[in-house]
Amino acid sequence: MRPPNHTKNSENPMPHCVIECSAEIAGHPDIDRLLHAVHEATDASGLFQGADIKVRLQSYDDFLVGGRDQDFVHITCHILAGRSDDQKGQLAERLVGAVFERLPGVQSISCEVRDMAPAAYRRRDKPQARG
Repeated sequence: MRPPNHTKNSENPMPHCVIECSAEIAGHPDIDRLLHAVHEATDASGLFQGADIKVRLQSYDDFLVGGRDQDFVHITCHILAGRSDDQKGQLAERLVGAVFERLPGVQSISCEVRDMAPAAYRRRDKPQARG
């Protein structure tokens, strides 16, 4: 039996969108817009419920892109297995496009959509307060 407040994986087709970028991009005054753009693009894919989408950002001070110190954005979108390759490709294309719209001067924008094994994923949510 599952402990209370644990969700069965198939009930929650969550994506975790992890944005990795250079520190200069992370320090941009409109970085919140980038986070929201990734959320909106993921939601617009129709593959997930908006309330299930998680977006977070990790910045790097030390990096090389093509042997040079140039700005980059890479998104890794972790999803539970079960989507087609076409759906995953369309999601990746949508996310790259959303970043490019907000940051057209960035030389390197990439995205990888990764399947997670449902048997290996668990989560626990704090119960909502009733009011």
